[in-house]
Amino acid sequence: MKNLFIGILSLILAVGVSSCDSGESANESTEVIKRPVSRKIGTFKNLSAVEFKKLMVSKPGTVLDVREVDDVSSGIIDDAIVVGLYNDNFNETINSFEKNKPVYIYDESGSLSVIAAKTLLSNGFSEVYSLIGGVTSWGMEGFELVNPNIVKGKF
Repeated sequence: MKNLFIGILSLILAVGVSSCDSGESANESTEVIKRPVSRKIGTFKNLSAVEFKKLMVSKPGTVLDVREVDDVSSGIIDDAIVVGLYNDNFNETINSFEKNKPVYIYDESGSLSVIAAKTLLSNGFSEVYSLIGGVTSWGMEGFELVNPNIVKGKF
């Protein structure tokens, strides 16, 4: 009984497949659809506060705080440039950075910096690092933050 069922199912499938002929002959050419090739542009890595600080020292680059200017009263990492991720000038600002140097990104808790990191990669940056836990984890490690009100030319 089982063999009979399999035989009938095979026959139905064979008839169904042969009736699906598109009508094109083997000699007709078909149009080739070209799709863009996906390629990796650069690297993006999440780092702990300790790793982030060590790498900033060993491989100097641009430090980017993607919090809004109104949200940095707790302090910023020394030498950071503050430009909010949703600021109208964000793309203009990041495209003024050297794309072949590392970019170290952070925010308050680490969520916006991941979005910013992906944005930098899509804009041609080759090496991007995001601080896990943001400036909160930086402070929890006991690392220093500078008062943004005394930093000139960062905003």
